[in-house]
Amino acid sequence: MNQIYFEAKGEALLARIGMSKSEFARRMGIRKQNVKALFKTKNLETIYKASEVLGVPFTMLIGYIEEPDPIPLDAQFVDDGVTHNDVVISEEDIPTGNSTEDRRRRQDIIYSFYDNWKLRNPDQKKYNIALKEDINIRSVSLDETAWQASVTYLSTLAVLQLDAILTNAWLVKDVPSKQNSKNQRSFERMLIMEYICTGVGRVKMTVGVRRKDKMKVQYCITAIEAKKTKQEA
Repeated sequence: MNQIYFEAKGEALLARIGMSKSEFARRMGIRKQNVKALFKTKNLETIYKASEVLGVPFTMLIGYIEEPDPIPLDAQFVDDGVTHNDVVISEEDIPTGNSTEDRRRRQDIIYSFYDNWKLRNPDQKKYNIALKEDINIRSVSLDETAWQASVTYLSTLAVLQLDAILTNAWLVKDVPSKQNSKNQRSFERMLIMEYICTGVGRVKMTVGVRRKDKMKVQYCITAIEAKKTKQEA
C-alpha cells in the first residue's frame, strides 16, 4: 500500500474526498491562499483539527492510504481504536458473491453486528463532530442498512466501522425526505454525509431528521465506490 503523507500530498487528499480548497479553508478558519502552507505543518494540534474538518481519523492524515486494501477481519477487528471482541467475524465470514444466499448472509452479519453494538452502547447514540449533535440508532437504522448495505461486500465491510462513521462523517448535503418511501415518512429531511473508511474508501451515511422531535437518526450506510461499480456493470 502506498502512503501519502498529509504534509506532502494534502491537495490529493482533498481531491480524493471531494472537498474544495475554499471549503477546507473556510472550515479551518484560514484564507484559501494559506492552505498550501498548512499542508506542510508538523503541528499536531493543527493536524488534529484538520482531521475533524475532513472527517478522517487523525492517524490517516499522518499516513494516508492511497489505495486501501480490504482489511482482514477477525475477533480482534478494530473500529477506530475499539476492539470488537464480542463480534467474531473473519474475512471468510463475509460473502463476496452476488447470489441471494450471499446477500442473506451479509444481512445476518449486519443485524448481528448492530445487536452487539447496542449491547455495548445502551444509549444507542454517538456524538458527531461535524453536526455537533448525537446521531441515534433506531430500528429503521438496522432494517434499512441491512437491506441496502448487504448488496455488496464493501458496504457490509463499511458497516463494521460504525463508530468511526457516526463520529467523523461530514455533511455533504441536506435534502427533503422521500414521502413515498415508508421508512422515510417519519423524517422531514435527510442529511447526506460521507466518510473515508479504512479498507473501503468513501462511504455514504444517510441521517434522517425526525419530524416530531428533530432527532438525528442513522438511516443507511453504503460504500460509494461499490455503488458506482454496481451501476456501471
